[in-house]
Amino acid sequence: MPSLEDFTVDETKVWFGKYWPTGVPKQFKGVSNVKITPLFEGFERCATEGNYWDSDVCMAVFGTYIERVSFRRLLEQGKRFGTFLYNLGFRKGDVLAIQLPNSINFVVAYLGLMYIGGIVTGINPTYKPAELEHALNLTGAKGLVVLDSLFNQGANEVLPKTEVKYVFSTNLLDFVTAEEPIFNVLRKQIPNYLDTIPEEAEDYEIYRLKEAINSTQPAEIHVDIDPWTHPAAYIMTGGTTGLPKVAMLSHANFLSTLYGQKDWIHLEVGMVHIGIIPFYHVFGLSSIINGSIFLGAPMLLFPKPPDAKTLCEVIKQIEAPKKILYSGVEILFQHLLAFIDDIGVETFKEKYDIHKKLKYATQGGGPLHDYVRIPFEKVFCPIRTGYGLTETSPVVTSTPFWGPNKTGKVGLPIPGTDMAIFDSENFDLGPVCDGTLERNHFGVEYTGEICISGPQVMLGYKGEKPGKEENNLRNWNGKRWILTGDIGFIDDDGFLEIRDRKKSLIKISGHSVFPKEVELIIGNHPMVDDVAVAGLPDKLRGEAVKAWVTLNSKNKKDIDIISEELKDWCIQNMTRWKCPSYIEILENLPVTATGKVLKRELQEIDLKRIKQGKNVIG
Repeated sequence: MPSLEDFTVDETKVWFGKYWPTGVPKQFKGVSNVKITPLFEGFERCATEGNYWDSDVCMAVFGTYIERVSFRRLLEQGKRFGTFLYNLGFRKGDVLAIQLPNSINFVVAYLGLMYIGGIVTGINPTYKPAELEHALNLTGAKGLVVLDSLFNQGANEVLPKTEVKYVFSTNLLDFVTAEEPIFNVLRKQIPNYLDTIPEEAEDYEIYRLKEAINSTQPAEIHVDIDPWTHPAAYIMTGGTTGLPKVAMLSHANFLSTLYGQKDWIHLEVGMVHIGIIPFYHVFGLSSIINGSIFLGAPMLLFPKPPDAKTLCEVIKQIEAPKKILYSGVEILFQHLLAFIDDIGVETFKEKYDIHKKLKYATQGGGPLHDYVRIPFEKVFCPIRTGYGLTETSPVVTSTPFWGPNKTGKVGLPIPGTDMAIFDSENFDLGPVCDGTLERNHFGVEYTGEICISGPQVMLGYKGEKPGKEENNLRNWNGKRWILTGDIGFIDDDGFLEIRDRKKSLIKISGHSVFPKEVELIIGNHPMVDDVAVAGLPDKLRGEAVKAWVTLNSKNKKDIDIISEELKDWCIQNMTRWKCPSYIEILENLPVTATGKVLKRELQEIDLKRIKQGKNVIG
């Protein structure tokens, strides 16, 4: 069985230089108390060693009410559900899909599955029936935990077309212990739809999650799990090739990510972790659920992203001076800044105390712009960005929390992680930059495909055999690498900068245009709030640049800034062939639950216009 200490990185790599955080080990051998076990066993061990069995580990928010759950209670309920699953016939390797928002319910179901060696797959609660059917069939789910209000909105229609044999319905208030007056108020906000779900169905068995747990005594179940080879989660992903796939992540993948960040972030027992990132996403599952339980850091759970005012009201109830970590995406931090802007900084500080409690914030899902970072840090705390993907469990790089910040960069590799830039067309040619001083090719002129090696790299894609032409796992120089599909470069201090997705490059008359670079430049215009850039077909040049723009909230009434004026500004600030041929001003950009702009949706609208012979707006 391998060890984390087997994953070593050449210490002459440039990122181990002046920016490497003081006190952070360069290798796993320097990280304290490293031990790779099955996740559930690891959670129990950490609680014992950290002595936080009776501390709150879940704080679920309903409006401004907070339901607090101790680690002991949470694990007992997880064991009860795991025992119930085991008695039904669930065994190691069986898949349970969880279609729930962030909640105690989700965490309990997840822990129950980890207890018996099952595999979890989270499903977006907003999925339409066809999307749900596709996800269940792609992952081969044997069971489904579903929110009661969602059952009759699609699950009941598609379940007979899947392999699902067991359904567990639940309501968000199932684990709430509030006294009756408060509970009744919450019930008005969260109706009970359990009574609308039939007690039995022809194609599958139906159970109530709460009843299953309450009626079961936890049994001591011992499962032989190899944490390095046994999957803990199947996570839906577009794959680095852009096709719908299922990434298989092992227990060791998740734990190595946590150990790699342990000293980097300086998390401590009792530090509160704001849990807005959805649990069906690898970031939420790994960093919020696993990270919080592993480190005894209570997770503050919101079933949907709260508005800034509600978030601030909730934080007022928590005793955590300089002990809150806020993990989010850039748009969430923008909302908080907009709230402050509306009421004024002084009024904000008089009414709320969140600025006194945040210790630091982490941002993922894209670059962190200075027009967000700088005003945020003036009011709150250091905010830093990182980089990762589903296939890497997910963290690859992180920006140090202390010291100078590098705008536009996504950080240095976390301990145990190797990184190199390979030729984007031919991996077998070897890296154009591997981070060593001997191969001193740093900077934008050595842009290529970002490739990562380390213990957090997935087992593979479900159902895909190694060696397939489109497979993105390769061996080089005695290590196993994942080809991320992201284009970028390493600067001379070892910081990674992402230029774009490999498949997002816009080719104009032989020139390569990186949409993210154009977005960064346009985003600096004082009237622009957000921007998305992509390519559209062009008969003369191959492709043309299109920008979709939303205006700053302060300036939305200033309609005199039209697309032609913004085009002229671009010409003054960019090389001509990078400038958008088309600019369309929108009220909002479509985004995913994690804040990523859905460029494909915007492109599809224009592609239909082009096909119909219509003019592209702008």
